Amino acid sequence: MPARVLVVSSRFPWPVVTGDRIRALAWLEALSARARVTLVAPAGAVPAGAPACDFVPAQRSLPQLVLAGARVVREGLPVTSLLAAGYGWHRALRSAGERGGPFDAAIVMLARLDPWVFSALAARRRVFDAIDSLAANLAERAQAARGLARWAWALERRRTARLEADAASRYDRTLVVAEAERAAFGTRAAAVFHGVAIAPLAEQPRRWDVGFWGRLAYFANRDAVRVLLEEIWPRVRAAKPDATLVVAGADAPAFVHRHDGRDGITVVSPMADRGALLRQVSVALFPLRFGSGQSNKVLEAGEAGCALIATLQAVRGLPGVAEHALIAGDAAGFAEHALALLVAPGVASARGRSLRALVERDFSRERACRQLAAIALEEG
Repeated sequence: MPARVLVVSSRFPWPVVTGDRIRALAWLEALSARARVTLVAPAGAVPAGAPACDFVPAQRSLPQLVLAGARVVREGLPVTSLLAAGYGWHRALRSAGERGGPFDAAIVMLARLDPWVFSALAARRRVFDAIDSLAANLAERAQAARGLARWAWALERRRTARLEADAASRYDRTLVVAEAERAAFGTRAAAVFHGVAIAPLAEQPRRWDVGFWGRLAYFANRDAVRVLLEEIWPRVRAAKPDATLVVAGADAPAFVHRHDGRDGITVVSPMADRGALLRQVSVALFPLRFGSGQSNKVLEAGEAGCALIATLQAVRGLPGVAEHALIAGDAAGFAEHALALLVAPGVASARGRSLRALVERDFSRERACRQLAAIALEEG
């Protein structure tokens, strides 16, 4: 009889436009062929072709949100944990147990979800998938903020660090994506990436010289795209007036949309077919200054055969990738590297092939799924 596994996600996994949704989909892909999977998440329509699972929606609940707010104040929980509150989690988990239990393993994704579901988990083995350290991410937000905002983010960081440590102590295993963040979660923590799905790569002309993508409302991406549009791209266009740039991703802010159709810039928001669009980009340029865990967009660039120009922060948690990228730390450096590649398309193409080979070998979704399944099912 196949194992029975419960996956609890703080957000509905589709559309797959954020890191936690990518991780949720990786879990479903890893387990659907090896176990009977039940997914509990906020309500949504599971798309055709999704990995096989029994979906039990957690319905919105205003009373639960009010109670959660009181608990946040009483216990000093992070305010960001309220992003996962306000749902009938306990009712959904009871229903999941009746339909798909008893469970051999339960996977809970993100620390913000733990306060609202842990006491209702009924499984022989419990896995806490933090994905990355939100406390580390909040520390960066605090560092970038000023005045009262800096104090508020620092307080939220302390509360989040306490929640992450407490959660890690109560589960059988804890997972993160990057080895550099594993130690913060204790001795039962392991680093397991979720990789990228590898699809065939055909030789074809690339429509855009340079590309940047990601969920554009996320503070780290918003900061990076502002630097790209306001500091880097004017330098590139001044030297190469026919250079083209695509900025793509969900939830583009108004300042990004204002650049669409100007100075060789195309804005695509939302992005319907990520793989097809990225295969039309010659050079991926990621001036990221903030973030934790691993940068999914870097692996996506490699899978699509793009040459890569990035900060060291952008290639964090991705061993070996920096050796296949051009690293820059300021606008002048990014523009210089971009121009060097744009006037030597053969070099850009060779760099893209080199990065693609690394991603295929070390960061495939297939390999990641084997590791995730082994953790959940205690294989090997």
